[in-house]
Amino acid sequence: MLFLRASPVALLLFASGCPDFGTKVNRDFCGFNGGDSHCAERHGDARPFCIVDTEECVDQTGITFEDLRPTGCSPIEPPLECRFQCGIWDEENECLTDSTDESSSGEPSTGGTETDPTTGTGTDDTSTTTGPTGCQGPDDCTDPAQPFCVDEVCVACSATAEPDTACASLDIGLPLCVGTECVQCSAENADACDSITPLCDATANTCVGCSFHEECQAIGAPACNIATGACFDPANVTEVNAGTADSIQAAIDAVADGGEHAVLITGGGQLHTITIDSGKTIALVSANNTTQSVRGNDGDPVITVTGATAYFHRLRVEDTDDVGIAVASGATLYADSVQVVQNSSGGIQLDSGTTGFLRNTMVGADVNSDAVVASGAELDVLYSTLVGNFGASSLALSCSGGAVTVRNSITVSRADDAVNCGGASVATTFEAAGGSYDEGWFDLDGGDLSLNSAADFDGVAIWEDGDPPFDFEGNSRPTTDGSTDYAGADVP
Repeated sequence: MLFLRASPVALLLFASGCPDFGTKVNRDFCGFNGGDSHCAERHGDARPFCIVDTEECVDQTGITFEDLRPTGCSPIEPPLECRFQCGIWDEENECLTDSTDESSSGEPSTGGTETDPTTGTGTDDTSTTTGPTGCQGPDDCTDPAQPFCVDEVCVACSATAEPDTACASLDIGLPLCVGTECVQCSAENADACDSITPLCDATANTCVGCSFHEECQAIGAPACNIATGACFDPANVTEVNAGTADSIQAAIDAVADGGEHAVLITGGGQLHTITIDSGKTIALVSANNTTQSVRGNDGDPVITVTGATAYFHRLRVEDTDDVGIAVASGATLYADSVQVVQNSSGGIQLDSGTTGFLRNTMVGADVNSDAVVASGAELDVLYSTLVGNFGASSLALSCSGGAVTVRNSITVSRADDAVNCGGASVATTFEAAGGSYDEGWFDLDGGDLSLNSAADFDGVAIWEDGDPPFDFEGNSRPTTDGSTDYAGADVP
């Protein structure tokens, strides 16, 4: 029987697409890696035979060189003279595990099983095989699913001795091993998430930005910069007792023009006139889960935002002869879980060129005033309760020009009309006015717009992905896309 030795040319095969595959050595070829055992490890029963890589042998299998790439493993058992049962054979017909396993004198090292090329039988050799049979390091592991080399085998991170350490050594941006993959973060560990994307999406195991103040507060930051997705820096925080007159304004004035700062509010009872301006980004938030009262001086808005960005969370803005919150000169307002009530000239006023976002927010009008007025402004109202009062016209929402969107909200009034807002996009929102208004819904005179009678509002709203997962008080919403829910800021 003819035996075809592994000639120098044959040892270069399986490196390109031509029959002789060029001249580049392919180290993944089974002839360099233990023969049939390599095929069994790589392909199982699908391609278990290591074939001598010559055109004559390949032709005898009835398949092509392309089918054999890159390992040289065949699904069809070739004749014995065309098999590399255990690797490259030397000039003495000894079966080696690796063609590079030679001493400096040129003598091959032996080990494993020696095979007679004419009979295919072998004899045991108890000497230790020193040649490599697989990967020598991570550079040899090109499959992204198995990027680590352990005992000369490419494996996933879960098969390493220290999975997290292995992932961090491969890519510091993916320092955790979850399942069999290296990822950014997990529900238990978000240390790799930075200040720009501070939270971990535990489903995708990736770092994401914040959308709600509660998310940042859960990791020790004071508030969320919803526009950027970053949490406010815990180092840029001032805690203020609102029981001291003008203390809130003093904290804002101490912030440099264009700066970003959070003011944590405790206490209450004293009067305040607050202005946020000069390009600053200011968060006024309760220092705890209690809604903090900010009372106004007579004749001025309690809070004016002009040429700046303001974030309000868990505040009650009340008791002025003017509007509760005035937004002017290109300013932007984000109000989350805020009450604006019992202000003689109305709740929130947005001038032309300004932007407002109201979520889980309650705004009540006084007699002959409107709850929310938007004149040429962009306004988005979501899961909020807007209530007009008595008078010839006391609207829940008045707007002209601009772009207004209202969804999953309540817009009602004791007066004859609740909304005067041509061109607004209004969806899944409860609207009632005049004789349809039910005094049992809220305690409007007492400034409490939480629901007393809830049946009319149940099932009106439709929760969508990205909507608040909680209400004004932190009670849970459905959090399943398309689920029906209570309209307005309060889940009873």
